[in-house]
Amino acid sequence: MTLPVSTGSNNTDRDVRLMTVDGLWRAIGVLTVYPLRETESWTPETVGSAMVFYPLVGTLIGISLWVLYVLLSALFAPPIVHVLLLAGLVLITGGLHLNSLANTVDGLNRGHSHMDILQILKDIHVGTIAITVVMLMVLLKYACLGQLSGDEVLTALILMATLSRYAMVQMACFSPYALASGSLGEPFVRGVRHEHFRSTLLLTFLLVWGFGGTRGLFIGCLVALATLGYQMYCVRRLGGITADVLGATNEVNESLVLVLVTMV
Repeated sequence: MTLPVSTGSNNTDRDVRLMTVDGLWRAIGVLTVYPLRETESWTPETVGSAMVFYPLVGTLIGISLWVLYVLLSALFAPPIVHVLLLAGLVLITGGLHLNSLANTVDGLNRGHSHMDILQILKDIHVGTIAITVVMLMVLLKYACLGQLSGDEVLTALILMATLSRYAMVQMACFSPYALASGSLGEPFVRGVRHEHFRSTLLLTFLLVWGFGGTRGLFIGCLVALATLGYQMYCVRRLGGITADVLGATNEVNESLVLVLVTMV
């Protein structure tokens, strides 16, 4: 007698694997210049599952930068290597978060009320202060890289890229969305549920522990606290956060991590 074979669990496992792969590719597409498919559907559910993989994508970015560092170090002096390394970071990410930082600084600097700030964030033009802050942020990264020994660069780059992407998920999970429903950044804020954040936190813990040990975990705790403070400030000033605020979170924490690596 032939017994019927149940395929329900197999189908479920296959669906989970497909969702995992799809989420990872979506995360890579958002955080890098890797082209997204035109048929991608961006809903809170799909974005939330993709943001779980932000720290992993950050780690991949950090490793890519380290490979670039090794190759460039064989050809150029350290100051030139550091400039080209930062240029490589912009090329990998498309400079998207630098633009978000400029918009956020412009809005917070020029706006006096919630509505003023949110209106300025929609403006494609940025002011002098915003450009100055972006330049200073890049210079700060350059200065920190110059303080690191060759053995520290791999850890620094991975912690920088991993923890800054984690911080975006933390911000998105615990902050209200400041703009009206239907805005472009809405899925990135409202799509992250607590179960997504728990998965992200576990993944970040494993990555940071693996590459940075207890030192990396200590830096990670400081990044989480700094992100909480930034979140409280943005909620008070804007009534919530936007996609630009998330991008600025990444840039601020990239610089913060490099500063902490030189200190801790």
